[in-house]
Amino acid sequence: MKKILKIRQATENDLRSILLFEFRNRDWFSKFIPQEALRQQTQIYFKRLLRSDVKKFQYLVCLPNDVLIGRFSGQLLDQGCLEVSYRIAKNFTNQGIAKYVLKNLLLVWASDGINEVYAQVADHNAASIRVLTACAFELQEIQQNSINLAGDIHDSHVYRWSTTEDIIPLYITPGSGSSTIYLEH
Repeated sequence: MKKILKIRQATENDLRSILLFEFRNRDWFSKFIPQEALRQQTQIYFKRLLRSDVKKFQYLVCLPNDVLIGRFSGQLLDQGCLEVSYRIAKNFTNQGIAKYVLKNLLLVWASDGINEVYAQVADHNAASIRVLTACAFELQEIQQNSINLAGDIHDSHVYRWSTTEDIIPLYITPGSGSSTIYLEH
């Protein structure tokens, strides 16, 4: 079955869709993201995020009818260094969507001067670990007993991706924003 997905930068106009996406998937996300992090993601949090300097690192994955099924968020750590987090709605997992989107975003971000991208994942999140390794991330560190998920303590795996000579950045006109990327899946 073919699916067409849209990958695009998030804007303040997407606030309602983002909140609805997070609410509908809260139980699913709570298996991988600490409750305190989920509780902080309020309307005020997302408004600030979408108005900040890192808004250009906020991407949405939508169906053709604009239903939000995934969200990728980059947070600047330093000049040229970013931490990425992502989530896909439960009904759309294990379809290669996260891997495809992340591979494309790494190229876009590399074109914008990002040389390193980090991701942190709980040790039991095998699907995200597969996504990261398929996107050329390498395990950098294991932080023992550092993630509390509803009373269950997990190790955190920290992964790192960096640009190499093998990656040819896309050249995007500065300030142009990003275009919607259509994907046949």
